[in-house]
Amino acid sequence: MRTSGIAAALLLAACAGGKDNIDITKPVTGEAASNAQRAYQKGLQEKKDSNFLEATRYFEWVRNNFPYSQYAALAELALADMAFDRDDYGAAAAAYQDFVKSHPSHPKADYASFRVGLAYYQDKPSEWFLLPPSREKDQAPIRSALDAFQRFTLAYPKSEFIHRAKDLIADCRERLAGHERYVADFYWKRNAWRGAAGRLMGLADIYGDLEGGKVRSDSLWGAALAYRNAKDPAREKVALQRLLQEAPDSPHRRDAEQMLKELPALPSPAPPQQQPPAAPGKPPAPSTSEQPPPADLPPRPTPPGQSDK
Repeated sequence: MRTSGIAAALLLAACAGGKDNIDITKPVTGEAASNAQRAYQKGLQEKKDSNFLEATRYFEWVRNNFPYSQYAALAELALADMAFDRDDYGAAAAAYQDFVKSHPSHPKADYASFRVGLAYYQDKPSEWFLLPPSREKDQAPIRSALDAFQRFTLAYPKSEFIHRAKDLIADCRERLAGHERYVADFYWKRNAWRGAAGRLMGLADIYGDLEGGKVRSDSLWGAALAYRNAKDPAREKVALQRLLQEAPDSPHRRDAEQMLKELPALPSPAPPQQQPPAAPGKPPAPSTSEQPPPADLPPRPTPPGQSDK
């Protein structure tokens, strides 16, 4: 777990010399107390000087005492930025989301919306060499980042952050595709063919456009092989047909065509039987596909609290 925002702030205060006894609940006094702009600017200066507890005190004072001032919204944003800067990405994402929800038409709303995704993205699994590769770890932060970036691009298509958001969307999708490949390989190595095939089909459906369509081609081919190993010719046929239709230039095309020829003929489902029209005034005959109830069923029990009449 990451260091909480309060713990991080207290640690910074302990190392700052002379700031140990700062009480962030203490009211702001002096000129700043009567002017939102001055209090906000004082908070910015304290933040710049790395006096984070003092900065927090000023920003919270502005937010709580001047709620209708333009500086209240800016103070909220500054508090979110401070959470981001101390790597408290969960708190930062929540603060940015609250800002967008509370101030949807604010000039900085696009910035806050973009930073929601960026906070989730920064919380992604690490690539530290002593730990397993990130593709093997939980990808929940990346999924949240992808969702946030996609919502951002829809809401703010003309934002100055749009190009960076699209680049990060591509990166998130590549990371998620890598995780799906890892899970498919995990099943494959254990001969869990249906599990591998399901992951590969999903990979083709969601991330098939990556690498110029190569992901779709390779995933459908792998799924067909997995279904063959699972002795499931019906699903194998579906995967092979999709490969030929959706990836016509695939290097696996010739092998896929040969595998289709080798598949046994699959029985076609019987067409439903048509019932003759009922004579006027008579109900239609029951369908032959419906099974009548057995004649020797025991009598239905009486519900509790009721008696037979």
